[in-house]
Amino acid sequence: MAPISNVEIEKNLLKYFQETLSNQNINYSKPPVLFKSERDIRTYRFRLTGAQEEYSKGLVLRLYPDKSSPVTPHLEKILLNTLRDEGVPVPQAFFAEGENDFLFAPFLVMEECPGDVLFDINSLSQQPYMQAARFLLSGIGPIARKLATVATELHAVPSGKLLERFRTLNFQVEQSSLNGRLYHLYKRVQNARLNGLEEGIVWLISHGPPEPENPVICHGNLYPNNIRIKDDRISGILNWSMDTILIGDPAYELGRTSAAFKCFVSHVPQSLIDLTSGIGKRFSKQFILNYLQQNPVEKKHIEYFEMMWCVDLATSAAESIIGQTHIYKKEFEETGINLYKSAANAVEMFKNMTGVPIALPILRR
Repeated sequence: MAPISNVEIEKNLLKYFQETLSNQNINYSKPPVLFKSERDIRTYRFRLTGAQEEYSKGLVLRLYPDKSSPVTPHLEKILLNTLRDEGVPVPQAFFAEGENDFLFAPFLVMEECPGDVLFDINSLSQQPYMQAARFLLSGIGPIARKLATVATELHAVPSGKLLERFRTLNFQVEQSSLNGRLYHLYKRVQNARLNGLEEGIVWLISHGPPEPENPVICHGNLYPNNIRIKDDRISGILNWSMDTILIGDPAYELGRTSAAFKCFVSHVPQSLIDLTSGIGKRFSKQFILNYLQQNPVEKKHIEYFEMMWCVDLATSAAESIIGQTHIYKKEFEETGINLYKSAANAVEMFKNMTGVPIALPILRR
């Protein structure tokens, strides 16, 4: 079945609100506009008029592929609203639909968080290069501190209530544990027949740390472009996904964020590659140090989750290479990141840290 068109989304989403809220006077003050598409999930911004006050502010539609599990938007609604109840600055989720006759796919509607991103990696390619570099060099400390504070406050939230609410939907909470994340990664490698990455999976399975006594809620993609700031305060932590959250070791959060900044390669001229790489490594170090000043975490656990991120990124790159559409390549390009060069760095980092060689498929241009 072909994905629903943007024109149909505009028409059918309005019909959904009119029927769900029993109000035929509802209309758009701003019709849905696509602003992001990643991993086949389309995200739209829009605004209603004629609806109750809580629905008359900026809204966001998250439209999942039609093959997605119908329970996914319900789980993400529980995740967001539970965190919000605990005082975490996340968008409030209003409507979750797994199967319906309006958009022909699962979807979630939530509020739009105000504010600007903590730092937009796109500025490296959209601003004059040296100006962006100077900004990073001077602003890296405050950004790293803010991000570490976000992680610290998030990890202080008790996970028991969230796990309890997940179970009401018969969700196997083990899926959001380390074993669940490893199994999901293993299935991706097996299904795509990524033989060059199998040794990496074996290493991860045999070297995993024990589950902590007090598991914390980890975002899994805690990058500056997923944090909103307004009036110098955190106004939103965005882009939560059941595919990346983990309820377990806080080192998962630190390792993934740290490895990303060590490995990501921005779309900048070759002359700036070394400079931006050095900035990324410096940011990684500052982020970890700031977090550890407030919370003790095993260094070897952080390094383990860095390795897990490396295999995860290499898997995304490999899936794009063997596919016809390069689905993840486009997603990374939209955020100013070169997926294949970053994955090559991840492969090298994994080998240097573990002694285990992993390999990507040959990229045919």
